[in-house]
Amino acid sequence: MDIGRDAHGIESLNRYALEQVVALCSDGILIVDAKDPSLAVVYVNAAYEGLTGYSVDELAGQGWSMVRRDGEGEPELQRLKAAIGRAEPCRVIVPDLRKDGTSWVAQVSVEPLHTANGDLEYFLCTQKPAVTLDVALNGEAAIGPTELVESCSELSLLRRELGRARQKIATLDRIDPATGLLRLSHFHETLHRDLAIARRDRLFVTVFVFTIVEFDVYRQTFGSKAADSCQRMIGAQIMRTLRRAGDLCARYDESTLIAAVVGQAPEEVRHLTQQIADNVRKLGLHNPHAKLGRHIAIRSAVVGCPPATQDDVEMLIARALAELQGETGATRAALVS
Repeated sequence: MDIGRDAHGIESLNRYALEQVVALCSDGILIVDAKDPSLAVVYVNAAYEGLTGYSVDELAGQGWSMVRRDGEGEPELQRLKAAIGRAEPCRVIVPDLRKDGTSWVAQVSVEPLHTANGDLEYFLCTQKPAVTLDVALNGEAAIGPTELVESCSELSLLRRELGRARQKIATLDRIDPATGLLRLSHFHETLHRDLAIARRDRLFVTVFVFTIVEFDVYRQTFGSKAADSCQRMIGAQIMRTLRRAGDLCARYDESTLIAAVVGQAPEEVRHLTQQIADNVRKLGLHNPHAKLGRHIAIRSAVVGCPPATQDDVEMLIARALAELQGETGATRAALVS
């Protein structure tokens, strides 16, 4: 069969032939939409269905479950998410669960797929059972691949739980338990480090501030626990939109959240504030006694720290808060008039 000019050419292979190659591949293949924040599934092959127990009808259009996991205590999963955020290839070994609840260890590979113009369009994800070195075999052992994978899976899941416990202990001092966001002190510490790195590498640092409109009214109406939950949900929308593993988000005070990104100028990310505001509005959090609107909404401001600027953390945050107060005051005046 002629497959082109050389062993790597595919010019003469038609689409139907390529579809058969993918369908018959023994590795599970899953293709997700890189432009969708949830990485919605657009294709799975038969091998993937067989490995996981999920059918194509159940998966199509749904976000990829691997990246929906929080990754806490799972360094390999965190590495996978970080690579996806940077649109870089990655290969990891992680425990996973089938539809029937049984566990297995998967070798997961991710490759970015671009259009002819170089735009990122999809991620190609392949999964297959992984044989790790967690189980040592002597020359006389007679253990089949199924038993080996199950043993690896059990050990990996135990290590995962141990890792999660260690991670929780290590992060008690940097996570606000009420909202799940960073404590402000840890935000300051991390941003101070990021500013130093950004100056060295000549990168922008951009800070966002978000104030929740009439949040004192919401807190008085529903109580502190509901207010904490509200801030947690808004923080989740912020991080889901920013997406990169190194992005920061903390509770600044009882009605303000603060976030920071490294390597992007304000004009590159300013449009994300509208996307975050829209997502918060879609949460439909009722604020029945508010004067400016009957549902929770946010206002925001964005400031940047160019590489040559010597702003410290406090100065950068102060600039962002000043701009936010100006924006909020102007908006209120417009509403009154």
